[in-house]
Amino acid sequence: MTLRKRVSLALLFGSAFFAGIFVFAPASLMGYALERTSGGMLSLAQTTGSLWQGSGVLLLQHKTRFQTLGSYRWELHPTDAALLVRTGESAPMILRYIPLSGHIDVDDLHLTLPASTLELAAPQLGPYQLQGTFEARSDHLLLDSSGVNGQAVVDWLQASSGLSSIRPLGDYRILLQGNGQTLDAKLSTLSGKLLLSGTGRFDKTGGIQINGTAQAAPGAAATELNELLHHIGPEVSPGVFKLELMPQPAAR
Repeated sequence: MTLRKRVSLALLFGSAFFAGIFVFAPASLMGYALERTSGGMLSLAQTTGSLWQGSGVLLLQHKTRFQTLGSYRWELHPTDAALLVRTGESAPMILRYIPLSGHIDVDDLHLTLPASTLELAAPQLGPYQLQGTFEARSDHLLLDSSGVNGQAVVDWLQASSGLSSIRPLGDYRILLQGNGQTLDAKLSTLSGKLLLSGTGRFDKTGGIQINGTAQAAPGAAATELNELLHHIGPEVSPGVFKLELMPQPAAR
């Protein structure tokens, strides 16, 4: 066999080998890509299937703590740079990476997360032992290295706290507006015995900042919520308590 034929055969088998790796790439590669893209904040566990069509459990990491964010299925379509993500039987969320632009478009976002997830972004809330679920939705978001751009609605449903025996305390809505490096928020009460209102802001360096008020709904709830309200903050007027969460100082 001539040298030319040997080189051709080597190239043929090499191409077939790498094509096989490309086609049958395991689902764990999606977890690797997610971990690299998020700087180690997000990862996948219990992955099954392939890179192109697989599933796994999404994990959020803060220092040494992991929070499960649910199980997801995905389909990757390289031709249009689209990643279709599903949870349960819901319609897919669509993520598109725009080559050379450095950003990701997210369409039809809908997520259901445990309320305890908030404690990872704001450890100051840990003593409140927040419970319930967050249901987040958005028609379109733009993600890039600076942060998030776009609007989202987050409903905190069946909200409760380990500091109160009243369950639930109520249902609440948070309107989010992403402006790149900052995320502005407006908090309001949908229903319940505890009335919350306020505004907030989140950024990467300072974390979460909230300013607002908390009070009991008219009726017997004032007596039931007395202890919790005094945990929330000082009484600024009869029956109205200050709701404040300040950013943690940056570590030196």
